[in-house]
Amino acid sequence: MIPASFDYVRATSLAEAVALLQKDTDGSKLVAGGHTLIPTLKLRLASPALLIDIRGIDELKGIEFADRIRIGALTTHAELLASEPLRNALPIFHQAAGQIADPQVRNRGTIGGSLANADPAADWPAVVVALKGELELAGRTPGILVEDVSIRRARGWRTAPNG
Repeated sequence: MIPASFDYVRATSLAEAVALLQKDTDGSKLVAGGHTLIPTLKLRLASPALLIDIRGIDELKGIEFADRIRIGALTTHAELLASEPLRNALPIFHQAAGQIADPQVRNRGTIGGSLANADPAADWPAVVVALKGELELAGRTPGILVEDVSIRRARGWRTAPNG
């Protein structure tokens, strides 16, 4: 099936993506990996007026270690699987990433997309809930962009809701 027509913009910064979302919160959708959105568009279960590509926003990528572990929303499942520091700190990330679909999905799909889709059968929402992870959001409802997942350090790598 062919999706309905839509406009396409490649956002170059988080601020630009949020601004585009806030202009038309009902008619805009974000895309990075596209593993959920593209089939939805093809089946015409969604027909956004504007598709905002956030794949190239570097500030939403990567894994950082400090007093917390910060995982950018555009970090792929493959990057989570390959990270030895993350595997040593929180083995559940390595275990979950290795179970996700196939190499193609792991190389393009992102943790942020999985969390934003909020499928109760998906792996990442369950992992983040089990670890009491915190989501840092940019923008405001209803156009929310998941920026990163933070797991604060408190007594080892256990989590604490407020630090």
